[in-house]
Amino acid sequence: SQAKAGQTYQICKSVCSESMSQKLTLMGLGIGMMIELMALYKHGAVVKTPFGNIAVGSDLINSISVSII
Repeated sequence: SQAKAGQTYQICKSVCSESMSQKLTLMGLGIGMMIELMALYKHGAVVKTPFGNIAVGSDLINSISVSII
């Protein structure tokens, strides 16, 4: 909720189920991954991962904790 568009972050924690965590990892949103927050919207965000840009819903955004690089 405090992340700003245009910043690069490292994912440091996820508070979702094991199966959802595995899906996030396949999307490039696993623990330790570097992402750039391209755009932040009321209902989600667009993030740049090593695998490309992806749209992520607010439910997933709220389950990921990041730290600024």
